[in-house]
Amino acid sequence: MSAVATWLVGLALLSTASSALAAQDGRDLHDYWDGRCRECHGDAGDFARRTLSADRGRLVGKHHRDDLERFLTNHYLTDELVAPVMQMLSTQVTTRPLFKPHCARCHGAASDFARQSLVLRDGKAVGRKSGRPVAEYLRNHGALAPADIPVMAATLERVLRETGAR
Repeated sequence: MSAVATWLVGLALLSTASSALAAQDGRDLHDYWDGRCRECHGDAGDFARRTLSADRGRLVGKHHRDDLERFLTNHYLTDELVAPVMQMLSTQVTTRPLFKPHCARCHGAASDFARQSLVLRDGKAVGRKSGRPVAEYLRNHGALAPADIPVMAATLERVLRETGAR
């Protein structure tokens, strides 16, 4: 496995762990962002992709390359949310945006959709009403390429955990 592939796998695992930590205390990282950060910085995913990057496994900003974590600690984030928010932003930087171009027109923001329409069952996102696994449902909905279905399902599971779902 190449160094880049190893790094991406590690980042994905860290994302899952961090998102799970955020959910354990019931915090909704997306709601927090929308209430504290959105007014100045806009949507978290758009902000992350526009102003941040991953450099050797580290999240860096265009203006805060050396210590983004310290900057965030001093920029309205509570200490216990710095790591989970940084992980949320890191994942958004390294994940191809599929929800917005394929789903947002009908379903709105991914976090709102996840809160209202999905639940976690055995760690997998399922429809709140139908009980069907998202990955299964997407085979006939959303016009995603077959290779994008597991990516979208994983994204929705991550977002659901980031909203505090258990």
